Amino acid sequence: MERPTTEGDDGIVILALHEDERLAGSARRGVLRGLRLAVKDNIDIAGVPTTQGSRIAVEVASATAPVVSALEKRGATTVAKVNLHEFAYGTTSANPWFGAVPNPARPDRIPGGSSGGSAAALAAGIADLALGTDTAGSIRMPAACVGVVGLRPRTGSLDQAGVRPLCPSFDAVGPLARTVADVVLAWDVLVDGAPGPAAGARDRRRNGALLDREPSPGPRIGLIGFDVDPATGMAHALNQCTGLDGLGSALEKIGARIDPDPGIDYAGLDRVQDEFWPAFRFEASRTHAAWFPARAEEYDPSVARKLAGAAGVEPEVHSASLAALARRRTALIADWDERGVDAVLTPTLGCPVPSVGADEFAVQDALGRFVAPWSALDLPALAIGGVQIVGRTEADVLALGLRLEAEGLFARPAP
Repeated sequence: MERPTTEGDDGIVILALHEDERLAGSARRGVLRGLRLAVKDNIDIAGVPTTQGSRIAVEVASATAPVVSALEKRGATTVAKVNLHEFAYGTTSANPWFGAVPNPARPDRIPGGSSGGSAAALAAGIADLALGTDTAGSIRMPAACVGVVGLRPRTGSLDQAGVRPLCPSFDAVGPLARTVADVVLAWDVLVDGAPGPAAGARDRRRNGALLDREPSPGPRIGLIGFDVDPATGMAHALNQCTGLDGLGSALEKIGARIDPDPGIDYAGLDRVQDEFWPAFRFEASRTHAAWFPARAEEYDPSVARKLAGAAGVEPEVHSASLAALARRRTALIADWDERGVDAVLTPTLGCPVPSVGADEFAVQDALGRFVAPWSALDLPALAIGGVQIVGRTEADVLALGLRLEAEGLFARPAP
């Protein structure tokens, strides 16, 4: 198979891939036929270098990651490996080795990270589907910055073989597309192809988006981060807050019942992150122990700074952090069950999309305020541009996303 390298002055494409004979048979008659797939360059394709956006970890993959194979077998054509924030550890996708990923929707703003290339490839029309990874918001932040749709499933829902790790307890691979409907197509193929450890994800009553049952009318929706002003009405307040047309009216059309107390508030999100970051840093440091700090000067300076700050977390602290997060997750779901909360809506980003060249360390906490806690709690989350849906299962968030999309909510870049 010819796999021509592209220098990619646009900062999106790492490697352009030609269609292979193995995709020309029955796979081309699948449900994804005709859809072009972009793959984040920390996910393996056989015979192709996986760089992880770095210059020190380049390795030609011996096998294709099952998540890629599953989509190809159902008709998707992989057309490119795409750029990312080095080692999937950052929020801007300003990669010093392969170029800064642009934001095709808003060229003066960052595309978000770390799956910036995956989202940008969709916005630029290079691909119809994309695969990214999300450890603390790395699918959802780019989806919001460029105005596409991205799903962060629960860790372990899909086979992670061939997906290079950052923090194994929190890493998740997931699909992006321009619409919820296309994310649903990709997700159902991925679920059907999930073998072995991810067999539980094949239970379509729990996880599949195309369920036999009809969704319940009038879902009870918790809100976090939206300034709902009774004097102006829910639709106006929500639209004003997110910068997206149609959210408030879509909620009204599906008969959503708004719960002003979704069991967790700003302070609760902050407490989750206090428990999350020690475990995250411990695992990131362990993942990079073979290279860092011995080769620190060969890292992107922003990643080297983060890894330097991650050093020194003790195993006991890591274990305590994981246990605290598990307790908090159990308590939150029990609270949702008691009060009948079906899903929680938040803005995807905690601040306006930063301008190109913004200091990452000045904006990263605000960018991730509404996405990192759900990674920490291992709850599935769907970003429809600047709006995020969080629920118990992938089925829940995708079903609600489909209903809102049917009533006029489409992904737009966050403000």
